[in-house]
Order: sequence, then C-alpha cells, then structure tokens
Amino acid sequence: MATKWKNFTRNSWVKAVIWLLSLLMAGVMAWQTMAFLLYLEENESPMADMRMLSSETLPETYLAEQLFYPAQDLLYQAGYGSDETAIREGKFVHTDQLYYNIYDAYSSAVDYEEEGEYSASLTNQPLYPAEEGSTNYLTDEMIDTIISALRRPDADPFYIEAANAANFRQWLTQNRGVYQFYWQQQVDAKLEEYRNIQETSQIYKKFDYVVYCKDSNTALTNVSEAKAKQLKNKDSRYQMICTITDDGVQFLDGSADSKVLADLNNEYTGYLQNDISDETFHTGDTAYIALKPSVLQAMQTEWTETRSQLIQLFGVDCSAGLIFLICLILLCFGAGRRPNDTKAYLVGFDRIWTEVLYSVYFILFGLWCSMFVLIWEDRAYLSAPMQYGIAISGTVVFAAASLVLLVSQVRRIKAKQWLDGFLLCRLFKKYVVRSVRWLVQQFGKTPLRQKIILLATLLPLLCMFWFTIPFIIAGLLYFGMREADSFEAVTHGAHEIRTGKSDTHIDLKHGGKELLALADDLNSISDGLSDAVDTAVKSERLKSELISNVSHDIKTPLTSIITYIDLLKKCNITDPAAQEYLAVLDQKAQRLRTLTTDLFDASKATSGAMKLHCVQTDMDALLRQSLGERSESIEKAGLDIRILSQAPTYVYADGQLLWRILDNLIANCTRYALPNSRVYITIEPDGSMVTLTMKNISAVELNISADELMQRFTRGDRSRHTEGSGLGLSIAQSLAELMGGSCHVEIDGDLFKAMVSIPKWEDSNATE
Repeated sequence: MATKWKNFTRNSWVKAVIWLLSLLMAGVMAWQTMAFLLYLEENESPMADMRMLSSETLPETYLAEQLFYPAQDLLYQAGYGSDETAIREGKFVHTDQLYYNIYDAYSSAVDYEEEGEYSASLTNQPLYPAEEGSTNYLTDEMIDTIISALRRPDADPFYIEAANAANFRQWLTQNRGVYQFYWQQQVDAKLEEYRNIQETSQIYKKFDYVVYCKDSNTALTNVSEAKAKQLKNKDSRYQMICTITDDGVQFLDGSADSKVLADLNNEYTGYLQNDISDETFHTGDTAYIALKPSVLQAMQTEWTETRSQLIQLFGVDCSAGLIFLICLILLCFGAGRRPNDTKAYLVGFDRIWTEVLYSVYFILFGLWCSMFVLIWEDRAYLSAPMQYGIAISGTVVFAAASLVLLVSQVRRIKAKQWLDGFLLCRLFKKYVVRSVRWLVQQFGKTPLRQKIILLATLLPLLCMFWFTIPFIIAGLLYFGMREADSFEAVTHGAHEIRTGKSDTHIDLKHGGKELLALADDLNSISDGLSDAVDTAVKSERLKSELISNVSHDIKTPLTSIITYIDLLKKCNITDPAAQEYLAVLDQKAQRLRTLTTDLFDASKATSGAMKLHCVQTDMDALLRQSLGERSESIEKAGLDIRILSQAPTYVYADGQLLWRILDNLIANCTRYALPNSRVYITIEPDGSMVTLTMKNISAVELNISADELMQRFTRGDRSRHTEGSGLGLSIAQSLAELMGGSCHVEIDGDLFKAMVSIPKWEDSNATE
C-alpha cells in the first residue's frame, strides 16, 4: 500500500494535475477576496470585522469603540468654549511649554554661533526685537519669572545651570520679543486645532449626546431637554450609553454581560487618564453619549448582511485553502522522486543560488501586495472584470512562484543539499571551514607553528588597546632581532658546510627550540662530514701507497724477466716454436711493464706526491714531438693527423707531465680511432687558459658515457681486445689538474673529443 501511495505521488501526470488544482484554488481565493471587497464598496459599508464570525449582534466591544472616542472629542471641543474668544486670549497657552520653546530658541542661536553658521552674537542685532512699551515687550519681571521657572529642579529637560543663566538673561534682554512670538505660535496652533474639530462635527449627527466642560462653562448637546434627561437617566431605548464623569468611564447596557462591561469600564477609564485628562478633562466635566436607535438599527442590519458575506468568504477560502494545503503536501511527497526509485533527483532550476531565489520571491511578494493596493486605489478607473482579472492572475502567478520555490527547497532537503544551495554557505565551507581545518592541522604539527598561530591571533586583539601598541612593537623588534641573529648564524653555518668546510660549528646563544635543534643537526652533519672526509683521505692514501708499493715490488722481478728474455733472444735458438713463445713472452712482459708504470704514475698523480717543475713550455712543439715519437703507431693505424695551431703556443706547465698527457691522448687515438680516418687536433687560447682539442671517429660503438671513460680501468672497447690499460685518460686528468688545468671528454655519437686546458704562460706565472 505504501509503495502504491509513493508511486501515485511520484507520477508525472498526477503532479501536473496537482499543480493545476493548486493554482486553481489560489485563483478561487483571490476571486472571493475581490468579491467581498467589491461588496463592501458597493454597499458603502465600513464594516469588515472578524468579530462578525462569532457574534450575530453588534458586540459590546464594537459599540464601546463607537461611543468612547466621539465622547472624548466632544469633551475636547467643549474645553475650548463655544467660540474662539478664550483661545485668542491665550487661555489654553501652556506656560511651561512656552518657557521651554524660548530656551530652545536661545540654545539654537548659541549653537549656530559656535558652528559659524549664525553671524549675529549675543550682543548684536536681536532675532526677536521689540520696542519698549509695546504689548509684545518682555519686561525684566517676566525675564526673572522665566529664569526662575527654568531653574526649578523639575524643569527637565530644559533645566539651566547658574553659569548659563547669566548668558540666557543677556539673550532675553536683547530679544524681548521672543515671549510674544512663541505665545502667538501656541495660540495659532490651538485655533487651527479648534477649527479642525468644528469641521468634523458632522460625524456626531448619528449620536445623541450631552457634554459639559466645567472649566470653560460650555455645554454641547444635539438633543432636547427631555432626551437629555433620558440619556442621563439611562433610558432603555438606548442599547448602550457611554458616560464620562469624575468616577471614570461607564458603559451601560441592560442586555450585556456585567463582567464584559466591567472590563470595558476599566479599560477605557485607563485611556481617559492617560490620553486626555491633562488637557480636556477636569473635575466636574461630564459626558453622556449614545447611538440613535435608528442609527443603531441600521448598523445592526449592515452588520448582519456583512457578516453573511464574510462567512461565505471565510467558508470558500477555508475550503480552497484546505485543498491547496493538501495539494502542497502531495507535491512535497513527490518532489524529487521517480516511481520505483528511492534516489532524490534535482533539476536545473535547483542549481540557482537560494539567495537569488528568495530575493526574486520577495520582490514578487511586494509586487503582489502592491497590486491589491493599486487595484483598491484605482478602482474608480477599473471595471469589475478588470479588477477580478488582475487580482486572480497576479495571485496565480505569485502562488506558482511560491510553489516552485517551496518544491525546489524540498528537493534540496531530500537530496541533503539544502545548505549547499546558499552561496554564503558554499563560500563559508570553501574558505572559512577549510581555513579553520587547515589552521587546526597546522596547530597540531609543531610548537613553532603553534607559536605563529597564537601570535597571529593574540597580537591583533592586544592592539585593540592603543596603550599596548608601543610595548608590542618594542617586544617584536627585540625578540625578532634575536631570532634574526640566530637564523643568520644558522644560514651562514649551512653555507660554509655546503662549501666543504667540515670544521664548521654553529654556536647559538638565543633562539627557539626548532632553531636550536636545526643548529645541532647541522653541527652533527659537519662532524659526520669531517669524519667521512678524513676516512676517505686516509683510504685514498692507503690505496695509493698500496698501488705504489705493489708497482715497485712488481718492477724488480719484471725487470729481471725482461732482461732474461733479451738474453734468450741472443741465444741461438733454432726451434721456430721456441722463438714464437719467446716473442709472446716479450710482448706480455712489455705490456705488464707499461701497466705497472701507468699504475705507479696514476697513484702518484692522485695522491699529489708527484713533484712539479712548471716552466714556459711550447705546447705546439711538444705536441709535434709526441706525434713524431708515435709515428710508427700512427702509420700502422692509417690515421691522418690534422693540426690547427699557431706556433709557438706557450703554456705554464711541467714539460714532462704535459708530454705524458699528450702521449696518452695520442696512444688512445691509435688504439681506438677508426683505421684510415682523420684526427683533428686544435690548440687555441681560451682566456687565461690554452685548450688542446683532439677529435677522432671511434672504431667501435661508444655505448658508454663520458664520465665513465674518465674513470680508472675503463675502456671504450668493452671486449678488452686492445692493449690499453684503461688508465690513460684518468692519468691525463690527474696530471692536468696538478698543473692547475683540466681534462675531460665529450661523446657525440661515434665522435670522440678530448679537451685539455693548461694555464697560459704569463709573466705573473714566473713571479709566482
């Protein structure tokens, strides 16, 4: 059953019918409301009271309203007398108010003068002049009276101090016409009020009244003496009589509930005391007023007819409203749902920001209310069908907008995205919530972050008190400079450690825990680096010594082997096999001697034990000499050497070591260059250095990096078929660096390029 009900409310045709029925009910309510308003206008009835729904007859509360306020106005009118004479004589001028007005004029004049807007001073041309002896002249006795009145403690709010009283007296002496000016102002106001009351006296024709004001000795009545007695004697011909006497207000109604009348008497007696007793009601004043029986009967008839129309309107509106409410509930049940599906769906309209929807809705609400106001104000220019059409169409449009907004919000609620529809909520989640979460995460990470967050939060609060700002600035400068000194010390120490100064030690006198911990870590790194360097140097020295010792130990037996091989060659050995074996022994011994020599030289060059004798050396000549000594190997490899140089080219170098570098590079070419190819050698100055570049095409594929080739025992020929030891380039690099130069290689495909840079010869080199 529940599933059928859900599917019923989610059906698209059912939703469409409910929408149409809802809008129809909204139109019905607008139609009934306009019908009732037009009925009131056509029958010229001022009645439209919700008390009609509960009472068939005129209720006592309604009659009391109709009687009390006219009685109050009549007492007010009687207080002025029968004509304007008493008003013109100033009988109703309030002296205290007059004094307050005079002092207010004085205060305004002084204020304007202080602001530079009033040019006249207290002793210059007066604002309220008067000639001495004239009727409007303010005498000294009257001035004393005014000041004495305003010096009373109860003269609030215009109580004046003694210091200000002298200035006020001077101003009054200068402006003796001010009293008459404000006196006449009050008289004119009372005259206008009296005349307004006289003009509205026509509304009292529907009442029988007798009013007497003792202060003005004025009686007002519109009935004969006999009817006046009936009023005073509470004649039963009148349904309700209102009496105002020294005892208060009384409503007399023989058919009314005594408790209701008692409540009315107490209520309106309070009105009398609060509203009019100070101005119009005096001891001895009386008022009797009642609605004329004919008027009362007409009012009862109008009440009954209007009540019938109101009940009809109320019934139709309640029925239409109930149907509208049921349709609204059904729409809410089916909003965002589809048959046999529990998921909530949103439509494109729901993507609009809720603030925009509400703004548009309230604008429509204002236009809808304004529509009824304009219809009522311009009803004389609009026919009844036009009034009905405008009211119904406007109400239907407003009802449709209300339903669209409500259903959209229901869909959002079902999809659990109601808050996401508000732009402010989205911005709050995106920025405020994320910022708070990020701040909480940062606060929980390290003490340093906690300090930063606390400072960023507390410092603005402390700066709210201006006297704390200098102390805060001084504290920030002092502690900030201490932290800056510590930070710079750590930075400088880290830079020295990076440059290789392993004996660096950072000593901090001040600083936070984090900075002290960082300094300790850097000191530990420095100590570890120093130990590692010492260990590496010691290891390198031991290796060099080992290589040197081994090389030296090998040289002695190797020399003997080579010597005996030479002796065997001189023997008359005729066996071809023996001669072949002897040649192999000679070849291998020579290779072993070369390897031993290279190892010894590499060890000496790396350890720095090799002595230097740097002098002026012609690199070009030394190159050509090396090529001459290797001419046999060059011719055997079929290499075409091309030299690009400007002889002589002097460098500051050890000639023997430089010759060894050049010989190693040439030997490297003869072993690994492509046979019958060209080798290009260039010598050219490069600033303070002279660079020799040797380029050749490799005979084998160079599938090795340039850095690997510079390492010891590394060959371009990985199969190791050649006679090289793999130490030539490494020895050349070490020897070049000993002389203050460099040696490196570059590989571009099969193109091999070796570059040696040696300091250029200059006179300053010799001086050094």
